Amino acid sequence: MMSNKKIDIKDKYSHELMEIENKLQDLEQSRIYELSGAKMDGYLSTNIKYLREKINGLIKKIEYDIPSTMERISEVINKL
Repeated sequence: MMSNKKIDIKDKYSHELMEIENKLQDLEQSRIYELSGAKMDGYLSTNIKYLREKINGLIKKIEYDIPSTMERISEVINKL
């Protein structure tokens, strides 16, 4: 039996998850320098490092209850 959710990760960290999703879509569409020839797509190894950093960063935010990017933006806007 599942208990009530403590946190809606998809909602709270939507920006972080969207960054990961966008990079995965790029890779799915073969958008890497080795295949596309476009430097803006980056090498496969660069894209893997980017994804690893984003995933590790998201896990750290969840584990230590660090505010999401959207929460930080909201805080700055509210201070203005």
